[in-house]
Amino acid sequence: MVKRILLISICYVIIIVTTTLTVDPASDAFLLIILISGLVFSFLLGRELYKKYFAGFKPKEQHLSYTDSGGGNLIQISKKPFLFGLEKKLLSDDEFYFDNTHFYAVNANSQTAKFNLEDITEISRTDVRINNSSIWQVKINHENKELTFKFAHNYTIWNKGFLEFYERVKTINPAGIKSDWSLWRM
Repeated sequence: MVKRILLISICYVIIIVTTTLTVDPASDAFLLIILISGLVFSFLLGRELYKKYFAGFKPKEQHLSYTDSGGGNLIQISKKPFLFGLEKKLLSDDEFYFDNTHFYAVNANSQTAKFNLEDITEISRTDVRINNSSIWQVKINHENKELTFKFAHNYTIWNKGFLEFYERVKTINPAGIKSDWSLWRM
């Protein structure tokens, strides 16, 4: 990615320098070349950054087997942040809950997919933030497949559900914790 950005930048500089040296600055062609090359450079740079940070960020369709059975005392650990519809391209579609022994993914029809907490192989913070909330990912080994769920935590002063989940998984599988919890980097 860095090589492509560097190559795009060098081409842009060459176009600007060549235009400045060869085209009369008072002509309309000068302004048009500068404007078009700037727009093309911005588009190419934005495309490279999108491919690096956002393309493929949302987990693929994982074909989970949902059931209509709900749990008893489930503690919610996720929320849906608002980013003008872009959050749908970044986050898993489910809401996430846990209890003492299981992790639950609840779809829009209130059906649940249930996983053992022991099957969680990774909890990590991603580099993406929406509305000042870090996006976290949970990876689960389920039937010899790795499932990935991405969500914004719901930690607040009054709701410590995500922190309880984090601490519970940390006691069960300390090697699965890839990002340290910090109140300053939630």
